[in-house]
Amino acid sequence: MTINRIIYRDKPKADIFRSLVQTFWKDNPSCEVATISITKDKPKRSDAQNRLFHTWRDIIAGEMGESKEETKNLIKNQFSIESTKDLEVAEFVEFLRDIDDFFGGEYQIKLPRNEDYHLAMYNVYKKS
Repeated sequence: MTINRIIYRDKPKADIFRSLVQTFWKDNPSCEVATISITKDKPKRSDAQNRLFHTWRDIIAGEMGESKEETKNLIKNQFSIESTKDLEVAEFVEFLRDIDDFFGGEYQIKLPRNEDYHLAMYNVYKKS
């Protein structure tokens, strides 16, 4: 399991690291060793954004009676996206909002607001 989070020089990080470590150990109880890696990079889409997109794509595909691949292509064409892999985090947030607005309005498809939604859109875990 890989957990990625974007950090910024001028924003607090201690709580982020603490939360990531706690989540990792909770999700991997048999793991005894883990590696933390920090890279210099422009933030690409997050794992939560990727999971949320694929969850939403699967729901939309089911509602529309299309294959997952056809639905992915339909979504990309609708919003003039060549590749979702190249979107940065902020761009992916806008892309997800567009999907939610379009399919919620045009097709009345209710897309879930799960933990991945809160991580993908706001970079925070939803508190129960």
